[in-house]
Amino acid sequence: MAKVYIPVGSVRGTATAVAQACAAQLVKDGHEAVVDSDASVTALNDGAWDAVLIVTSTTGRGALPGNLVPFYDDLKSQSPLQNGRPFGVISLGDSSHDRTFCQGGALMEERFCELQGRAPVPRVTIDATETRTPDVDALFWLKEWTDAVFPA
Repeated sequence: MAKVYIPVGSVRGTATAVAQACAAQLVKDGHEAVVDSDASVTALNDGAWDAVLIVTSTTGRGALPGNLVPFYDDLKSQSPLQNGRPFGVISLGDSSHDRTFCQGGALMEERFCELQGRAPVPRVTIDATETRTPDVDALFWLKEWTDAVFPA
């Protein structure tokens, strides 16, 4: 089936758990999925990926987690065009940070749009103040995304 690259940005491990749950579901659905906590443009370019699924938390100041910043910066400086490659974004945050809620995911979505990626469904935001099971919550959105990206 399809190969999905999952770059993940995580501060406390929640985004990593969400990415792993999504990868497990993708594998269960017959796809190949690779979670990458040390994402790079090289891995993005060299993997022959059919789709990219970004999973990221957001720091309290609205920034990306430190482990995803080099990938984000390299996407800007190297500009690897995505040429319509489908991507999706799962953005985790805390709505008590009104102005910066899930801004990390918004930054990644914007960057992939600039690189001519195609988002078949809008990014999902998962609010830490509303759920204790973000990994389970993400799977509902993942179903919609995979149906749009890999129609039967």
